[in-house]
Amino acid sequence: MSVDLTRPMVPSMGQHDPLDGLVTYHELQLAAARAPGQFIKPVLVQEIGDMTGICRSTGLATDDPLGIGGLLSDALRITRLTILWNPVYPGLLENVLDSALRGLEAMNKAGSFSHPARYRLAFRELGLSTGLAGVGQLPGLIGENPGLFERERYLQQQVQALLEYVPLRERIEQFWLDGHNRETVNWTEHRAINTVMLATSLAPDTFLGV
Repeated sequence: MSVDLTRPMVPSMGQHDPLDGLVTYHELQLAAARAPGQFIKPVLVQEIGDMTGICRSTGLATDDPLGIGGLLSDALRITRLTILWNPVYPGLLENVLDSALRGLEAMNKAGSFSHPARYRLAFRELGLSTGLAGVGQLPGLIGENPGLFERERYLQQQVQALLEYVPLRERIEQFWLDGHNRETVNWTEHRAINTVMLATSLAPDTFLGV
């Protein structure tokens, strides 16, 4: 949307935009509710309802590395919201983790990270490595809050499966830290976003809210 929210700037919707919107609305509502010295009326009820409806009718699974990284980042945000506030909606965290796992399995079978740099997009892969940076927090957050998460044992199984992919993060970073791989057209044509995403992956704590 435009800054004054009067018109859309992009006339399309990405696959995970509703999920990002839903999580962000919940975070904003939580921040408002925790404002010191005053009661804040829930003002995003309609918006949260809209995004919830879209999410329930939209598949989340993807084999796009940037999309998978976004799912992993959202999984961490949803976990924190569940602990601090309430579940975004029942079953969402399980669905997000399952979709991320399915995507990682598909990419692994396809050998996506064995191709030379000229066939790869750095910013998309670095989005995945950034998401993987937050996976290690999930076992503790879920385990330290027993009874708070639906199907907790299954969630822990999903997280354990995701942890097996965490070494992929270093593999991606080392590939794009290699100067020869940053000489390809695919790097130079997207230099700005590639550089930002590489920096974010190497120092992800602020982005992930650690």
